[in-house]
Amino acid sequence: MPRIIFYHTICCLTFLTACSSKIVLPKYYINPPEQFDIALSKPIKIDSVDLVLLDWAIFEETNRHRQRLGVKKLRFNRMLQKAAELHTEEMVELNYFSHTSPVLENGTPMQRIRRFGIRNGIAGENIAIHPLMKTQEGVFNKRVASVQTTTRYAWRNEGVEYTYEEFAVDLVNRWLNSPPHRFNILNRQFRFLGISNTLTRYNARAVFYVTQNFSSHDY
Repeated sequence: MPRIIFYHTICCLTFLTACSSKIVLPKYYINPPEQFDIALSKPIKIDSVDLVLLDWAIFEETNRHRQRLGVKKLRFNRMLQKAAELHTEEMVELNYFSHTSPVLENGTPMQRIRRFGIRNGIAGENIAIHPLMKTQEGVFNKRVASVQTTTRYAWRNEGVEYTYEEFAVDLVNRWLNSPPHRFNILNRQFRFLGISNTLTRYNARAVFYVTQNFSSHDY
């Protein structure tokens, strides 16, 4: 049966060196959010997905909950986004779902974030597999493993396509209903966020693999 799966992790970054590069922000992070209301209301089409818009929708929904609960909004960070992109694409290509990569140099979230130049403070990661289509019924189950918590959602009765906004709302709400993921999203020490998602197939169903990378520092 198809499942939505979530993992989270948190780690410390204690290295003292840093790297810098010219950052070019995607338009969604620069222009006023209301400019994209129409785009957010459109259904996600499998043959023409705007992955950057979906990243931004999840980013905005994450910050909406932080602001609602009196927590400072996160700032977009390109290095975190690149680390998230690396992990999301690798999970799809190598057919695994975990914070731990089978590729030695990408082994842990800490290693991946360091690769892109953030070497100080603390960092965290949320990952998920979420369907492209809305469903009419969800069954919630939670299993606590020895090292990390895995939250599983089993789905029946596939429905219609999400809009970009609906997808972000549903995904972030489900993360918030899982204490470890909620901890990352609402952590007051985190100041920066990068997100990446990739569309693929899971148990013969179209799904997105999603990674959120958080950090307290941008160097």
